[in-house]
Amino acid sequence: MTTKHITCGFTLLCGDDAVLREHVRSEIIQAVKSSQPEALVERYNPGDGDFSSFGESIITPSLLTPMRIFLISELHLLGDKDLDALSGLFAYDLPDACVIMETDKTTSKKSKDVASSKKFLLFIDRFSAWIKKEPSRFAIQEFVCPPDYKMIDWVETHVPTLCKRTISKSAAGYLVEMVGADTSLLYSELQKIDLFLDDKAVIDKKVIDTVCGATRAMTPFELAAALGKKDLGRAIEIIDSVYSQNVYLPLFVSAIFRQFWSMFRISEFAKSNADIVNKFKASLKSYNKSVQEECGVLIGAAAGLFSEKQARSVYPVLVKSGIVDHAMGFERNHYRMIFSMLRDYDIGLKTGKADNSKTGFELFCYALVRVETACMKPVWGPPP
Repeated sequence: MTTKHITCGFTLLCGDDAVLREHVRSEIIQAVKSSQPEALVERYNPGDGDFSSFGESIITPSLLTPMRIFLISELHLLGDKDLDALSGLFAYDLPDACVIMETDKTTSKKSKDVASSKKFLLFIDRFSAWIKKEPSRFAIQEFVCPPDYKMIDWVETHVPTLCKRTISKSAAGYLVEMVGADTSLLYSELQKIDLFLDDKAVIDKKVIDTVCGATRAMTPFELAAALGKKDLGRAIEIIDSVYSQNVYLPLFVSAIFRQFWSMFRISEFAKSNADIVNKFKASLKSYNKSVQEECGVLIGAAAGLFSEKQARSVYPVLVKSGIVDHAMGFERNHYRMIFSMLRDYDIGLKTGKADNSKTGFELFCYALVRVETACMKPVWGPPP
């Protein structure tokens, strides 16, 4: 993310990473106001009506202030006539105006996210031509959200810019694991952490636990993943979080079933395709991405997690989660018992016969993790 901004002229900020886009917009406004504190900010949205009067105000010098900032949002929603009017302003020398245009669309014609309007693409071409002609007055910056599996790098790279702090890759991974891969949610949590910490303090796992763990309820999928790993300690932490709010346990039972069903299908696939699974495991140690994806799509498709055409899903779904190794931690009779336990508990919840208290649910999850030693008589049922 560049820190050099045009403060007089036209800047186009585009892409679906709203966090970085808005941060750069704020930087540009701050840069203008640092030299011109009295600069006025005027905003236009396509829903505000006629654009022509707003365009006229851009080229009309103000008697009240020596500098003005014009913000135009949702650029791709402007009509053909308005886009023509806007591009017509590029020829004017505007020493007292900073025009910032924004769109959540990318400008790449090869991208699937590109705006459908041919007029918008023509506008981008015109703007790009002006950048080459007068780079001191025209600039474009693009911010595209990375795929989920690269979100840890996003956090580690941009925390120093967004928060003026540092964070390690492991702490960034922990934050993504706890909050998710949505940049807006991640930034929201980073802002809370920033307010909580002393000046110059680094962002570590302890503060992430303190700030984020106290405000976010865990999801059914996180619990299912913890049980699949046989991580009872993590499962108990998630259950504590879940019961801090209203909880509907059938959703959790459903997520747990899907987790173990995928694991069961992976374990069955491994019995007749041991060579593929072994090659996949070996690729994790040698970091052989091509072999990893070649074998991973076959395993993922067999488990019903994604299709053989979704190679990009191999890393987040199989590699990062470790589900292939976890699947081998249970035998066929274990899976059979787990599915039976899930069925009975689900029926018990819906008929009011199962213990849906926090303790009852913890005991049920314990029985799933320790399935090889579980008693035939359920320990999670109602008290005698």
